[in-house]
Amino acid sequence: MVSAKERMEYWQETASRVFLGLRTEQKRRNEPFFGRLDHREAGPLSVTHVHSASQRVYRGETEIARAPRECFFICMQLEGVCTVRQPRRPEYQTQPGDVELLDGVRPGQLSFDTAYRRVVILVPYAALRPRLVDADKSIGSVLRANEGTGALVSAYVNAFARNEVAEPVSGSLSDILVSLLAVGFNAKEDGPRPDTRSVREARRHAIRDYAERNLADPALSPATVASHFRCSTRYLHGLFAEGGESFMRWVLARRLARCRQALLAPELRERTIADIAFRWGFQDLSHFGRAFKAAFGMTPRECRAEGALLLGDTRSRRRPVRH
Repeated sequence: MVSAKERMEYWQETASRVFLGLRTEQKRRNEPFFGRLDHREAGPLSVTHVHSASQRVYRGETEIARAPRECFFICMQLEGVCTVRQPRRPEYQTQPGDVELLDGVRPGQLSFDTAYRRVVILVPYAALRPRLVDADKSIGSVLRANEGTGALVSAYVNAFARNEVAEPVSGSLSDILVSLLAVGFNAKEDGPRPDTRSVREARRHAIRDYAERNLADPALSPATVASHFRCSTRYLHGLFAEGGESFMRWVLARRLARCRQALLAPELRERTIADIAFRWGFQDLSHFGRAFKAAFGMTPRECRAEGALLLGDTRSRRRPVRH
């Protein structure tokens, strides 16, 4: 079994390598330490999911000198609270969903009083700094998840970090993210808001994400979604028209896909087709049946039977044994 000291030493070494040199310190020495880093590259950016016990994280002049690299840290809290301290800057806290902009060559301290989860995205200076109206003012600031553009940035950062953003028609995912970050942090400084294409792409994703999480609600409609995002239904329809689709056709396709997945799931064999259809927001079984056949070339019943055959389940074809 690995001792607490060895775990902390290994964490220090790994975290320092991933985050370009830093120093960590366990806050509660009487509690067992744990930590996990999941890291991937995303074009010119890198994305790391952090899950750890309470700790303090330092990046001072010594650490920066050992690993000099001009980049920004885009950090979003997922669970827990982070207290941020930087020289000549007011101390502040970030809550889940908040997005902060830190400079890789400026010292600072992060403090986590409890176990926490967060996402850290490293962005090269060359990608983001030219797009910031006043980089010195933007550095060390935070976009709140419950405020205007901050909510949009938070939703896109979260989806980007989970690698669940659909590839755009033009541009790249990393470029859209960087453009959106610039829009968000420039807005804090009352600067111009360029790259409206990136904002619309991110807003379209945020709407899809919200609708996906509410597919089971039969009341889901352009009006309810527009109300949630405080925009007009005309604006909503325009966003989807840019991608050559309509919002309600997209919703129908997603509901049908969820129903098909449920019909093929062995663990849901006891659920009736009607139960599954109603579970995913359909209110008219005749409409559901017609839409399902149009989408998949077979009826819901045929789909379930085909799934049973693929799994080698012959229960639906058994005959009574005659003696």
